[in-house]
This record gives sequence, C-alpha cells and structure tokens, in this order.
Amino acid sequence: MHPVRILLTQHVPVNEYPEKLQEWYHSALKELENKVKLYTPLICEKKKPVPLKQYTPKIVKVLEFGRKQASNKKEQERKQLIQRHKRELKGAIREIRKDNQFLARMQLSEIMERDSARKRKVKELLGSLATQEGEWKAMKRKKWKN
Repeated sequence: MHPVRILLTQHVPVNEYPEKLQEWYHSALKELENKVKLYTPLICEKKKPVPLKQYTPKIVKVLEFGRKQASNKKEQERKQLIQRHKRELKGAIREIRKDNQFLARMQLSEIMERDSARKRKVKELLGSLATQEGEWKAMKRKKWKN
C-alpha cells in the first residue's frame, strides 16, 4: 500500500475537496499508517527443467573386413517388407494420379462437346429466325405495294 500512500499524500489536492471528503481522506491515511505490516512479495514457484532423453548406443558386432553382422534375420525381412511396402505405395499413388488426370480429361471433353453442340443449335436457331424475319419483311413489302 506504500504507492497508494504516496499518491494520497503528494498528488491529491485535498484542500479543494468538501469537508466530508477531507474527513474520509484523513481517516484513510490514519488507517494506512496504523496497519503497517511488511509482507513478502509473491514469487512464482521454480519449475524443474525437463530432463534430456539419454540415448544408449546399439552395439553391433563387427566381423572381418569391417562388415556388420546381421543381428536378426527377422529384422532384415522386416526392413525389406517396409521398403517393398513404400515402393508399392508410391506406385499406387502414381496410378491414382493418372486415373484422376484421365477422368478430368474425359469430363473436360464432355463439357466441351456439350458447349459446342449448344453453340451450333443457337446458331441454327438464329439463322432460321433471320430467314423468317427476311421472309416476313418481304411479304410485308409485297402487301404494301399492292
């Protein structure tokens, strides 16, 4: 509460306040002076550091000419199976991509065919309308001449 006491004593113009407020001000200062107790500030608990993983080396017997001895046939077979699986997975992904590209090409060609058919029909309709309009105008002129 020390900063509050400094604020009240030095930075507040008490003389300009009404009498009732001045009384409250003085009583608050007396309360602060009467209850002077020193408290230790709050401190966060220290966290223990996370221990590092300790890796133990795998010891492999070395035969002549610096070759490593196969530790297990099962382990070798497992590695070969994993490699084969990865290779087949890549092939399957490649096939799926090819299939998707083929489907996209087929859909695009169908859309282009529909668009061209629609354009051709629109052209035919516009042509027939133009001929009908020309015939109608010709009939109209004949009627007015007679």
